[in-house]
Amino acid sequence: MAVSVKGFLKGTAEEIVEAVGELLLQLLACALLVGLVFLAGWGWSVSPVLTGAGGGLFALFTGYGVWEAFRGSERHRRGRLASAAVMTAGVVAVFAYFASECSC
Repeated sequence: MAVSVKGFLKGTAEEIVEAVGELLLQLLACALLVGLVFLAGWGWSVSPVLTGAGGGLFALFTGYGVWEAFRGSERHRRGRLASAAVMTAGVVAVFAYFASECSC
């Protein structure tokens, strides 16, 4: 069973590009996580009430997005708010996945 050098190099290049891409996404997730922690700390020192209210509203909006995403297909709302909430929930899910694999 002969494997061509060209095929081997193509497969190796794909693996390297995939590994570098995943590493960059993990570094971005770590940087965003650190930035959010610093932003939350700064906001808490300036105004704990507004920081808590903003975090709570963001959690409600993300929860609404998850709820809209998993509703029955006949009950979906078609609007910008529902679409934005679903997109926000998706971004938070991807961010949480990559941040959980971060070793920072």
